[in-house]
Amino acid sequence: MTGLKKALLSYGTTSSSPSIVLPDTALFLSERGSLTKNYFENAVELLNREYEAIKRLALLNELVYKAAYNFVPRVGQTYHLYKKVDGSYLLSMIESWSAYEFVVSVEYTADSVWKDLNAI
Repeated sequence: MTGLKKALLSYGTTSSSPSIVLPDTALFLSERGSLTKNYFENAVELLNREYEAIKRLALLNELVYKAAYNFVPRVGQTYHLYKKVDGSYLLSMIESWSAYEFVVSVEYTADSVWKDLNAI
């Protein structure tokens, strides 16, 4: 090989050339593996929180839909859920009703879902 072509090579061609040192891929892999593990752990944690929020919302909706009320709920309106002495529930437009135990204030949405106003 001529000297010019040897100079363009990315590696040495004689025993006196600088040694070829491979990068430490184990360090790279361990760092990336740790970051990847953290990413997936955070993603699972986020999914668990979302699942719990949806579960609470479903239980709230079940409670509200089982409650007694004598009106057609309107989207965007605020209503108040009360527990009666006999254990049944009552949905009302009245905000302060001392005759019953207050449970939660809810808003009726366009999706026919009752949202807890305290959770917003």
